[in-house]
Amino acid sequence: MKIDKASYRNRGGLIQRVTTAYKRFRYFTATGTDLVVKRSAEFRMVKHAVLKVGSGVTIQDEAFFQLTMPEPKVFIGDNTVIGRRSIITAKNRISIGNDVLIGSDVQIIDHGHGMRRDTPIRIQKAEIGFIEIGNDVWIGAGAKILMNVRIGNGAVIGANSVVLTDIPEYAIAVGAPARVVKYRE
Repeated sequence: MKIDKASYRNRGGLIQRVTTAYKRFRYFTATGTDLVVKRSAEFRMVKHAVLKVGSGVTIQDEAFFQLTMPEPKVFIGDNTVIGRRSIITAKNRISIGNDVLIGSDVQIIDHGHGMRRDTPIRIQKAEIGFIEIGNDVWIGAGAKILMNVRIGNGAVIGANSVVLTDIPEYAIAVGAPARVVKYRE
């Protein structure tokens, strides 16, 4: 039996369109046009969670979104790509700008755990913050963006970096903790 490559590609495209349509309806509060959500992308969300994305957004395979109590909101701008196996976890607010490239295995988390000495860690409440990522940002594979951080427009975060403090516009930051090593020309 001869396989028609064009019809095979069309069938794959149909499956992708149906997958995106289902996930758009099921999980997103608002979307622009040309959203692509891969089949293995996963969403765990409380009922009142807000997940808004702009046009031209792609969410790659095995990306994981966890929007949990108390008031989770995630905003993603136009033409942004969330890489394979990346994790976005929000209890409050994560904002990601336009034209952002997020590599594979990146973690973006707007909260941490309490660490007071007088109470066992396992029973302490979460410390809740925010994350703001500007436009035209590139976040390299394996990077971690932790709570209460602003990453300026045009910044580059190196692979496997751990961002604990604000990164200025057009800065290139690398390391754990991430430090600015130069600026984009």
